[in-house]
Amino acid sequence: MRHASLLLLLACGCAGAEAMTLQQPTPAIPVPAAELGLNAGENMAFEVHLAGVLAGEAQLAVGEIGTIDGRRAVVVHSRAATAGAAALFRKISDEATTVIDVETGRPISLETLVEQGDKRITASAKFTGNLATVTYQKTGDKEPKAAILNFGTTTVHDAHTAMAALRGWKGQKGQTRTVFVVGGRRLWRVDVTYAGEETIGSALGNRRAIVFDGRSYRARNNMTIEGDKPQRTFKVWLSDDADRVPLKVTAATELGDIVMDLIEYNR
Repeated sequence: MRHASLLLLLACGCAGAEAMTLQQPTPAIPVPAAELGLNAGENMAFEVHLAGVLAGEAQLAVGEIGTIDGRRAVVVHSRAATAGAAALFRKISDEATTVIDVETGRPISLETLVEQGDKRITASAKFTGNLATVTYQKTGDKEPKAAILNFGTTTVHDAHTAMAALRGWKGQKGQTRTVFVVGGRRLWRVDVTYAGEETIGSALGNRRAIVFDGRSYRARNNMTIEGDKPQRTFKVWLSDDADRVPLKVTAATELGDIVMDLIEYNR
């Protein structure tokens, strides 16, 4: 379940499976400016199954558009937690709140809280241009730790804004786009390929969906890939309509297949 809001990235799947092969990605192709990819007032809920057994649940809610420090902004909040039998073995919850600049689709600030049993980790980030000031503290730390990350000319997202950017991307079959995502203290490169369209069953009934194949890689602050790390792979289905609602996310792991299904959506 760590960081399940990254699964919400398309719904991204950075927390998806580790393939046992090493493969260097093609040159990064950034997502072009497009629609925000969020609907003010929308909220959605998901169930997460591991090897066919309920293992977690997740929710995401988008606020109304307002003004923060003179900028049009919207707040997005997500929460993921273990559920079912998995919660009996280990209770884990992961919450994240992002303030997003509506005009650019980029994060303004991020607050996260992760709880694993009696351990607690809090982190915050402030984004100014391509600089991110990150502060984090875990159980046992006397003082919070801070770091400033400089991403040069590359636009860096958190999980929520990356999800929005890719929901708003109007690609064509076979096209690949790239986003860089800050997840905790790590940087990820996520490549998403528009695989095509198909009809799938969902809690909302049979829905026509667009399909994305995704690959994520651990990245360094200079945007190069950690070549000795295995790539991670996932697959996402978004509703083939103006809302681009995340219907399903899958990833294969050594513990079994992870399947994340939408069970509720409201505007």
